[in-house]
Amino acid sequence: MSSPLVTVIVPIFNQARFIVETISSLLDQSHTNLQIVVVDDGSTDRSSELVLDKFAGKVELIRQKNLGPSAGINAGLGVAKGAFIALNGGDDVSLPTRIATQLRIMSATKWDILFSKPLLIDGEGRSVRDKEFSVFFKERKGGIFHNLLLEGNFLCASSAIMRREVFEELGFFNPALIQLQDYDFWLRAAVAGFSLEEIEPRLVKYRRHENNLSGNDDGLASAAETLAVVKSILDSSAPRQIRLAFPYLFEPVANLDVPLTLLDKTMFLLAHPRKELRMAGVELAGPLFHDENFSKKAQRVGFDTFKYLFNSSRS
Repeated sequence: MSSPLVTVIVPIFNQARFIVETISSLLDQSHTNLQIVVVDDGSTDRSSELVLDKFAGKVELIRQKNLGPSAGINAGLGVAKGAFIALNGGDDVSLPTRIATQLRIMSATKWDILFSKPLLIDGEGRSVRDKEFSVFFKERKGGIFHNLLLEGNFLCASSAIMRREVFEELGFFNPALIQLQDYDFWLRAAVAGFSLEEIEPRLVKYRRHENNLSGNDDGLASAAETLAVVKSILDSSAPRQIRLAFPYLFEPVANLDVPLTLLDKTMFLLAHPRKELRMAGVELAGPLFHDENFSKKAQRVGFDTFKYLFNSSRS
């Protein structure tokens, strides 16, 4: 591969403590053909001033009022010129060979979006053991799309790089989402037929500290966004990837692109490991008990409706 232009988008909000180290790590990349776009989403500290003082002429700075993490990424996407687009959190650190390694792998494969598992660090830059944030490191079977739908997000956004075509087809990140905007984007990409992969080696230091948004465990907000994201995927007009990922739930059809029926969605939700999604399945299932086709189809695929309704009401 020649030396393609890579746009790196760095959304920041009150990250004056870390932003110099973050941008320095990007300017130290062995692949130097970079467009670094820093988007300050309404910081009230000295984040923007530090960027201008330290890196004027080396990065592009966009300043906007506080609109949320999606708006920061979207502003960067709006000015991106690269054939590839990478993300980097405003408090995370890319290793010097990150971009070069990712480009080398993408040139040798057909992957559309590439991730790596991160190295964990704390607010002082000290190493953190994997088990302290184990979601990134669990052993998983099955494909990425299958596991994303069952488990939620386990991909490190700060390690992501994608071909420009992904953004051009999917559009922007969902600005209505505060915690799971990247999870929604990865799922939409998979449903659209783009390929996602997680690779070794670890190429990004992902910072865990008291002020980063991903460290705030707001269970209700996360559950609400998870439900909204998964339901939007089930409502997608291109359900091929869902049928292929969960063949045991859906009857064979001649055309995999036929939208999922209400019966299909109900069975998927009732069988889900997360309680909030099972309860959404219970809500859908009520009217279906008056539909003879529902019971017949459930029997054909070996779906015990009573068992799943009973389990859905338990923690």
